[in-house]
Order: sequence, then C-alpha cells, then structure tokens
Amino acid sequence: MFGRRRQKQQREEEAAREAERRVLFKELAKRPDTVCPFLGLAEARTEYLDGVSDQHRCYAFGDPAELSAEQQQKVCLQRGYGNCPRYLRGVLVIPTEELEALRRPQPAPPPPLPARARPTAPPVAQAPARSGRGQALVTVLAVVLLAVALGGTGYWYLRSQVASSAASLALPAGTNMGAELVSLSAPSADGQQLRATAFIGETEAVPNTTLVYVFDLSGSILRGVGCGDDENADGRSGTPLDCSIAAATALNEQAVANGTVAEVGLVGFANGAVIADLGPADGAQDLVAPGLDDDGNGTPNIVEAMESAFGGLRGSPVGFRVHAEAETESGSTVFSAGITAACQVLEGTTSPNRLVVFLSDGRNRGGEAVSSALPCATAAIFQTFAAGPDAHCEELNELGSMQDVADLTGGTCTPVIDLSQLPEILGAVVAPQLLRLELTVDDGSPIDITGAAAPSLPREGPATIDIDHVIPSLAEGDHEICMTVFGSDAGGPGSVTSCSPVSGEGGRLTSTN
Repeated sequence: MFGRRRQKQQREEEAAREAERRVLFKELAKRPDTVCPFLGLAEARTEYLDGVSDQHRCYAFGDPAELSAEQQQKVCLQRGYGNCPRYLRGVLVIPTEELEALRRPQPAPPPPLPARARPTAPPVAQAPARSGRGQALVTVLAVVLLAVALGGTGYWYLRSQVASSAASLALPAGTNMGAELVSLSAPSADGQQLRATAFIGETEAVPNTTLVYVFDLSGSILRGVGCGDDENADGRSGTPLDCSIAAATALNEQAVANGTVAEVGLVGFANGAVIADLGPADGAQDLVAPGLDDDGNGTPNIVEAMESAFGGLRGSPVGFRVHAEAETESGSTVFSAGITAACQVLEGTTSPNRLVVFLSDGRNRGGEAVSSALPCATAAIFQTFAAGPDAHCEELNELGSMQDVADLTGGTCTPVIDLSQLPEILGAVVAPQLLRLELTVDDGSPIDITGAAAPSLPREGPATIDIDHVIPSLAEGDHEICMTVFGSDAGGPGSVTSCSPVSGEGGRLTSTN
C-alpha cells in the first residue's frame, strides 16, 4: 500500500518537473538569436535586460554565475554565444528536442491541403529486399547523396565531429581537476579567439595528509614591517614572526575545517633547528591532530606551540617555550637545518600525502646545500614562501634557494612581498584551488594566459572558470593547441593538459556529444 502510494507520488513529482521544464524551454525558445538562452536575471531565470547589466547571471550549469560586462557584451548578447564554453557545457544535459528548439525554433506546420488538391503519386513497385553487403552499399550511397543534396552541410557535419579535448586528473589529495579546449574562431585582423574551460572539485574530507610548519626564527624575523598583533606575547607587535604565526594559524584553521589533514608538526630554525613538543605527555610529541586541544581552552596544541615561538638577535637563543622548551642559536639563516628537522618529523608518519610549509624572510646563509638534505627519506612536497620585501624565490646561491627547495620536492615557491597578505595566501594552501594557466601552440614555448580566466585566478574550489584568449592567426594547415591548468590541494600541486588538433581556419576543439 505505502509502496504504491510512494511510487505514485514520485511519478506525479516527476511529471510536474517535466511540465515545468517544458514551459521553461518553450519560453527560452522565443528569444532572438542574439541572446544566449542561458542568460537570466539573478531573481528571474527567464528574464533578461536589453544591454549589459550586473543583474545578469549565467544559468548554463551549477549555481547562477556572475558575468563580467565584457563577457556579456562580446558573448552572451551576440550571435556567437554558441561558442561559449559554458554554453557548450550546458547543452550537454539538455534533451535533443529541447536543444533543437533553443537553436532553431521550429515554425508551426502548414495546414493540410484540401483532399481534392492533394497530388497523388503512381504506385511504385517494391524492390526485393537486399542482403547484407548490398544493403550496406545502398546506405553509404544514400548518405553521400544526402550530403550533396544538402549543399555540403552533411559533409560539414560529418567532418566537424571531433574527439573530446577534455582531460582530468586527481590531485595528490584526491581532488578532481580538469581542462577542456572548446573552440577557435576564424582568423581575423586581430587574431583568433580561443575559448576553453577548466574546473576544480571539492576535496573529499579524508584525513590522509601530514602537514609540517617550518618557521624562520633568525634575527631578521623581528625586524621590519609584518602583520598581526603581538601573536607570541614577546612585547613586539606586527613583526614578521607575528605574521608567520598568524598565517600558520589561518592555515591550521583551514586544515581542521576541510578534514584532509591527519596530523601536524612544527619546526623552527636559525643557525640550527628545533622541533616543537606538541603535547603535555611524557616524551616528545612531534605530530598531533590539527584540532587537538589537550587543555580544553579552545586553542589547539599546535597553535599554542606557534604562539610560544621566540626569535632573537645574533647569538641569542630561539625556539618554542610550550610543553618541553626547545631552543637553538640565532647565528644565521640555515635552510638545511630547518629542512633536516622537518624530514625528521616526517619519519614518524604513515600518511600517504606529506606537505611541508617552509617560511623564510631571508637568504640561505650557511650550513649544507639544500640538495644534500632533499628529498627527505620520507618523501614530502615542500611549499616554500619567500615572505617579505628582502626575500626571493630565486637567487644565485651555491647553498640553494627557496625555489631550489621547492623544485627538489615537486613543490612551488610563492613570493609574498606584502606580508599583510601572508595569512590569506597561506590559509589557502590545503584548500583545492586553481592557480594558473599556460598555452602552447605547436612546438612553441608556453605562454602564461592566467589573466584570461574569468573569474580570476587563483580560485578556491569547487570552481569552474572560462578562458577567453586571443592568439595570433595561425598559418594555413594543421596545428595543435594545448592548454595546461595548474592547481593544488592538501596533498600538493598538480597539472592537467588538454590538447586538440585544429586547422588554421579554426573550428570546434571538442566533442559536444
């Protein structure tokens, strides 16, 4: 009884949704061919304004997306909207009959002729049925004749069926990321318009990453303009060290929120290095859960350890004061010391993804070359941050630079000149994000086209972006275009490349089937 009632209710709900969809597409099919059917207002799906408006939204797929004035003017309110990546992705889920209504609204059929005016045809003798090979030949000839009868449009249809250029991969922590080249316009005096799309998903909340924070505690960390308050209660407010603490705290909050980080550790370095004890229990606790709060005061153990960090001028002790106090001497800035200590912490983890966030505001001035300490025995990706106006990712240094540390481990180096931005930048390290874009044509050098993305990059996931970029007009003949999308998640960085063959005349670069 209840099962039948439930099935009836489901059928009625489905019928109601079907009726609503038909009404929607009937309304959209009334639009002129200069207005994209997916264009609507924020408060009214089927309505639009005659010109550019900040009230316009794109309803192609997902949540209604805001549109730039340039996008509306050049795409949404032009006949060329059919080449838009969002339009091409949106039509993939529309039933064929409704899609055809959007593309070419059909006129009402003419009324039937009166009976006496209807022409009659003489009876035609039926040909005997053909067997296998003969029937196949007739079918092929029929297709060819149909192509000729249509003035070549049938041939164009067959020729324009291209393979999908969509490519995707899973980033180290499992986040899905993809890229797809969509279309290339015909050549013009201004070049050829390339349209593409890229996306990044949402990281599944699986705690499979170990994250180690590495602080530079050398003397320069107390000088200059930083950010934050007196984060470590040393009587100095807004120093670069305060900024490192505030930034790492923001990152730890993100690690707790997205559930992908299983355990965290903390290292400080200057002339030597120390590993922070992260718990009150006997023995050193190098790794703990990012949200562990042993004393129940609302501040995780790892953040309490960060807030206990202290720097000092040359010859002064530096380290951490929480739980078991640990210190080393501030004689110089020795990258290899901090790296070796981070590798030591990682020896105690079994997580499949291992990430080190390495912060420094100075140059590598002593110790061993970073290449002698990397990669760690327990392999990990080092994401390095050159924090401050005097810090640089790349420098001529036989001991190795921040960029070298990143390159040796498959990571990236990010320069942060304005330290006030460090908390926001660092807070996104474990979040899935799209970072930048590169384009290659044939065997040419990669071109950075990050600025062609809308919305702009970097962009935290889940997110979809559209790429609209003009390339110089191609010569006649066959070519290959490739776009590489770079992203990262809690497990580290990754990239995916979409490639498509294309003629100099342009055309569609991916299948819409």
